[in-house]
Amino acid sequence: MQPKHWGALYFLILLADLCVIAFDIPYARFATKPLIMILLGFYGWSQAGCLPHRSKNFILAAIIFSWSGDVFLLFPHYFIAGLVSFLTAHLLYTGFFLTVQPKPKPGWKEGAVLVVIIIYAVRLVQRLVANLGDMKPAVIVYTAVISLMFLSAVRAFGLNSSKAGRLCIGGALLFVLSDSILAIEKFLTPFPGSGILVMLTYGIAQWMIVDGSLRHLKTAK
Repeated sequence: MQPKHWGALYFLILLADLCVIAFDIPYARFATKPLIMILLGFYGWSQAGCLPHRSKNFILAAIIFSWSGDVFLLFPHYFIAGLVSFLTAHLLYTGFFLTVQPKPKPGWKEGAVLVVIIIYAVRLVQRLVANLGDMKPAVIVYTAVISLMFLSAVRAFGLNSSKAGRLCIGGALLFVLSDSILAIEKFLTPFPGSGILVMLTYGIAQWMIVDGSLRHLKTAK
C-alpha cells in the first residue's frame, strides 16, 4: 500500500474516533482508539521494515508502547499503566532523535526554544501541583521526559531543517500540547471539547513524528 493510502486510512480512523468522542459512544472507542496505533504500526513496518538502520526499532517500539498506552487509558483504573506506557514511548522517540546524525550546530533560535520549553514545563507543573496529590512525582517526571523528547527533536534536526525534521519537531510539539491539555483536563479543570482536542493533537502528532522519522531514515546513509 502506498504511503498516501496509509495516511488516508489512518486519518479516517482518527476521524471516526473523534466522532465517537463527540457523540459520546464510549464503547465504540474500544474499536476505534486502539486501531489508530495499529494502523500506524503497519505503516511504519511497511516503510521501514526493510531498511538497514537499527534506529528504526526505536520508532516501531514507540508505536507499540503508544498503542498499549491507548488501551490502558480506556480503563480509568489503569491510568498509571497508561502513563508508564507513554513515558516509555517518549523515551524511545528521544532515543531515536539522539541517533540522528549529523546534527546541525545549535544557534540562538534553538537556545530560545530551550528556555521557552523549560519555562513552559515549570509553569505547567506549578499550575497543576496543588491538585496532583500522590501523582505529583509521576507528573513531574512525565513533564520532564516529554519536554526532553521535544528538545531532542529540535537538537536532532534544528529549526532550519528538512521536511523530515520539520515533521518530527512539529509532531513533538503537538505531543506536548496534547499531553498538556490532558493534564489540565484531568488535574485542573475539565472544559468542553477537551477530549476531542487531546485526540486530534495526539493523532496528528504521532503521524508527523513517525512519518518524519521514516523520511529521515530513507535518506540516511
